[in-house]
Amino acid sequence: MTFITQIPCGSYQANAYLLYAENRSDALIIDPGDDINALTKAIDQSGRRLTDILLTHGHFDHMLSAAALREKYGARVHVHPSDAYMLADAGASLYDKNACSQPFAPVTADELYPEDDRFSLTAAGISFEGLHTPGHTLGGVTLICEDAQSVFTGDTIFAHGYGRFDFPGGDMHQLMKSLKTILGLPRTLTLRPGHGECDSLDAVAARWHM
Repeated sequence: MTFITQIPCGSYQANAYLLYAENRSDALIIDPGDDINALTKAIDQSGRRLTDILLTHGHFDHMLSAAALREKYGARVHVHPSDAYMLADAGASLYDKNACSQPFAPVTADELYPEDDRFSLTAAGISFEGLHTPGHTLGGVTLICEDAQSVFTGDTIFAHGYGRFDFPGGDMHQLMKSLKTILGLPRTLTLRPGHGECDSLDAVAARWHM
């Protein structure tokens, strides 16, 4: 069994997700944003050791605490190769100093996702199927965890909408293709987006009349 804790971070209320498997001592976090105190509190309360940081894309509100968590716990940072440069460049990450409680802290990736449309990875004993879902950024990914019956979509799709495509690296046509890919996944999955509420993929697809 996989346990999930949702942690909204910062003024942008970007969702981070702490995951750990039953009967294991390690944990991973997806998209740790602008609230290092809330993130470390959740990790420490879990009683687990953070080993991996999985990023859905390189925008600041989804990675701002990655450097601090890597330093504190020794966790390894994973990102798609096309977004890796954003982790070390405040401007490329769209960092907004007026909206953030933390300064931009550059970090380098320890592991790059494969550049395939679909790939597999395991972190903290939890298996994921990864999908390359560009459109919001060039290196956007979606992470499917069958054990938790969940799909982590970052800013590609939300319960009631989809991500912007007018930022550098964004592309409307790629985004629409990525949306179709996600909405074609099994409807039993729970959509866990980068912002806002979670919902069943079935309910989200119904809003799209798919």
